[in-house]
This record gives sequence, C-alpha cells and structure tokens, in this order.
Amino acid sequence: MRAFNRIVVILLLAGLFALGVATVVYALDIDPYRLEDFVRTLGLDNFYQGLRNYVQNVENGKIDAFDVVVLGLIALLGLVLLILELKPRTPRRVRMQSGTYITRSAVENEVATAAEQDPEVLQSNVSIKAQRRPGAKVNVRASIRPGEDARSIQSKVRDQVQQHLARVGIPVSNLKVRIFESDPRETKTRVK
Repeated sequence: MRAFNRIVVILLLAGLFALGVATVVYALDIDPYRLEDFVRTLGLDNFYQGLRNYVQNVENGKIDAFDVVVLGLIALLGLVLLILELKPRTPRRVRMQSGTYITRSAVENEVATAAEQDPEVLQSNVSIKAQRRPGAKVNVRASIRPGEDARSIQSKVRDQVQQHLARVGIPVSNLKVRIFESDPRETKTRVK
C-alpha cells in the first residue's frame, strides 16, 4: 500500500508542479499564448467547459445527491490514503536495550532452537514481529505426537523460550505458544 500511496502522491505533485509552471507562464505573459489556447491545443476544450460548468453548479449549490456522495467518497479515500502514508512502518529489526538491534531471522533461530530443546516437540514454526519499543512479538507453533499432554508441553516450551532468550539478552514483549498434534511421519524433522 505504501508504494501505491507514493505513486499517487508523486503523480499529484508532478501535476501540481506542471499546473503551477503553466500558471506562472500565463500570468506573466511570457508566452504569446493564452490559457484558452493551451486547453484547445491539448484537446481538452469539452472537458474544460464541462469542468467549468460543474464548478459553477457547485458554487451555486445546484448539485445532486449522487455528486455529493461521490465527492464524499473521494474525500474519504484521500483521508485513508493520507493516514496510511503517515502511519510509521513497522521496524525491520528487533530493538534490544540501549539502542542495539538484531535481525528477526536471528531471533527466529534462537526461538526455534529453544523450542525444539524439548524432546516431545517434533518441529516448531516461529514468526517474529518487530516493534518500535524494545522486544518482539513471538508466535511459536509446536507440533507434538498425538495423545501427549499439550498443556504441560506448552508451559515447558514457553518457559524454555523465555529463559533462553533472557540468557541470550533478547527482550520479548509478547510470547504466544500454540501446540498442535501431528503425525511424526509428516513432520519436517526426524523423529527424536
């Protein structure tokens, strides 16, 4: 969405720049042409006349409900695009204490190592989201054999991950561990 917003803003600013230059040229009579000649040269005579009539109708208050709805939707779309453009991006790296940073993949490797230390965990899938404040959001999906005690394994994996990351010095602001039962033959790692 950010790239689309940038393209729209660049096109809008380029159009405004061209309009500004043309206005200055025509206002200072630098060129022997008039603004009407410019519009006729581009073949926008009908568009210019229609736009002029429409603006006059808006100024006089002679506008129908459909036009009000369309203009309201255009204004709402512009506001949404502006908010999305001004919203700061999520950081790419995980912020640690005292202004140091670590990549998300490094945090992901540490979390996967800690989660798979438990012999009952067959495999783990880890997703990391960096935040503007120190720490990361960590989601761990661990696969276990069917019939094992999922709650105790979940609590053990959570404790192992928290202890390992504290030992390494990586802050975690939000840790979610989910346990799923899966067939050991379908996991990507070998059965332990």
